[in-house]
Amino acid sequence: MRSNVTTTFIRRHIFRLPLGRIFTTRQLLSYGRRAAVDQATARLVRQKIIVRLARGVFVREGSPIPSVFAVARAKARSFGKRVRLHPRSLASELGLGLKPPAQPTFAVAASSSSFQFGSLQIHLKKTAPRKLSLGDSPAGRVLRALWHLGRTSIDPGCLEKATAALGRSDRLQIRQAAPLLPAWLTAHFLR
Repeated sequence: MRSNVTTTFIRRHIFRLPLGRIFTTRQLLSYGRRAAVDQATARLVRQKIIVRLARGVFVREGSPIPSVFAVARAKARSFGKRVRLHPRSLASELGLGLKPPAQPTFAVAASSSSFQFGSLQIHLKKTAPRKLSLGDSPAGRVLRALWHLGRTSIDPGCLEKATAALGRSDRLQIRQAAPLLPAWLTAHFLR
């Protein structure tokens, strides 16, 4: 009987969400014990009311399939992790000579983990919190990519290529981020 009550509450919760909104098992735990919530979500998947995107991550049936990043962010947030694009991907986007990771990889300020999303294995790689605090602004992306490349890989051409699209406010952001950066990287911008 208790399982039916849990399912009813979960159904109400789900139908209040707009199509496309990702939700996790952890968000449903206020409606019942873990076993009851797991049974209810499994039942709703079988009834084609919700779609399981990854273990513990769902979306309402009829929703567009979300991006890999959106699923990774939802999964990470359910465990209290902040997620950002991995610096190797950023370096690749900036044309700094690195190939993107073979499988979707994101940076988190917590222990590394991975999970299945369809046929993809998504990786969440442990990254220092101060690197993540640089954010995903254009300036933060450039700084994280250059930091990932390392001291010996940065030359004037690489630096010029990475910063070519940055505006005045982005360059100010880089200067303001100096306390977070290693001295060797700061030296490139404070000449």
